[in-house]
Amino acid sequence: MLNQRILLSCDRPNITECDRCVLNLLRLQVIETDENNHTFSQYQQILTQFSQISDHIGAIILAIDGQVQLITQRAEQLLSQYSLALTPPLLPDPLYHWFKHQITQPTFSENILSPCLPLHIEQAEQQLVIRLIPDPIREQYLLRLEEEELQSFSISSLELLGLTQREAEVLFWVAKDKSNAGIAKVLGCCEGTVRKHLEHLYQKLAVQSRTGAVMFALEKLGLFKK
Repeated sequence: MLNQRILLSCDRPNITECDRCVLNLLRLQVIETDENNHTFSQYQQILTQFSQISDHIGAIILAIDGQVQLITQRAEQLLSQYSLALTPPLLPDPLYHWFKHQITQPTFSENILSPCLPLHIEQAEQQLVIRLIPDPIREQYLLRLEEEELQSFSISSLELLGLTQREAEVLFWVAKDKSNAGIAKVLGCCEGTVRKHLEHLYQKLAVQSRTGAVMFALEKLGLFKK
């Protein structure tokens, strides 16, 4: 059913050649993906909205040598906004070097959906996230460019890691260098309760110490650069 919707979108009279190429490339990824796979859900969401918001999707189609074959208007805007000068058919140098590094990784070429770490470029309170999707059949690659807000180290963001509100509050104050006694005073509970919350969040985050918990949270929220 999804492939039929994509094909119908490709046949629309007002679709641009750029849109058609991006749709075809994404369709190949869907064919190769199991419907229960998390990646499929991401593609499905993109494709469902593509026919309505194609002008707002940041996408670049690359040849195997890294030369730009097609680029959407949104992608050009994002590159310009983050000071990545594009001179077709060449990618900006930082983006080109990242692309070449990714496609030389052994795990990347073994499977069409092998994990590929996205590229993050920060600016003020926003970040440009660039993801690489391969199409080995056509020897092409798709770069997806999306702008996202930077995560902050807050109680609400810590809850996104699977912690309860109370566990997130404890970890938040741990990061502020408060002792168990100090945290207990802030939260209005006893030290034993704080220790219990720490034990639970250690288990959830698979760490063994206060420092380990804070470092894990910073990494997951993208606030710690290795």
